[in-house]
This record gives sequence, C-alpha cells and structure tokens, in this order.
Amino acid sequence: MDKIDQLVQVLLDINARIDERDDAAMDLGKYNDDRALNALLSIVLNPNSDPFILDVCGESIAEIWVSRNYFNLELYKRMAPPAQRELFNYIKGNKPELIDKHGLDK
Repeated sequence: MDKIDQLVQVLLDINARIDERDDAAMDLGKYNDDRALNALLSIVLNPNSDPFILDVCGESIAEIWVSRNYFNLELYKRMAPPAQRELFNYIKGNKPELIDKHGLDK
C-alpha cells in the first residue's frame, strides 16, 4: 500500500478521528492521482459526509483540478456548499480562467 492508498483509507474511514481525516484530505490535494481525486469527490458528493471535512476536500479537489487545467461544472454544482466555496476560492485565486468561462461568480 502506497502513501495515496493510506491517505484514502484514512479519509474514508468514518471511525477515524476528524483531525486525521482532515489532514488526509489536505495531503491528498498534493497528488495528481485519480485515486486521490475520486476519494475526495466521494466525500463532497455525499450528502451524509461529515461537515467538518467538506471544505478541505473542496480545496484539495481544486488543487488537483488546477494541476490538470480542468474544471467540471456538473460536479461542482453537485458538491456540498462548503466544498463548492473552497473549490471556487482556490481556483479563482490560482487559475481564474477555469471558472470565468462558466460565468460563476460566488
């Protein structure tokens, strides 16, 4: 099991301490890896996710999307509001052209 798998395991473990899950979500944003992205998306697209980690998951998704020069409006619209807010702010500050073309103004 590599570092990404370990971080995903912690993030998705609902019995793990919230600070550990938060740290895992933050660290996953550093990896341009589909496993990391999919784990983060599974949190922000789940209405039952712990609200304390939604914002950091949104920011980590934004980090990955910026590194890929990518933005998915449909996924963005389905995200929990705290994740949307952090994703929007991160992209607006780092690669605004990814969201400007969609007419988003939060």
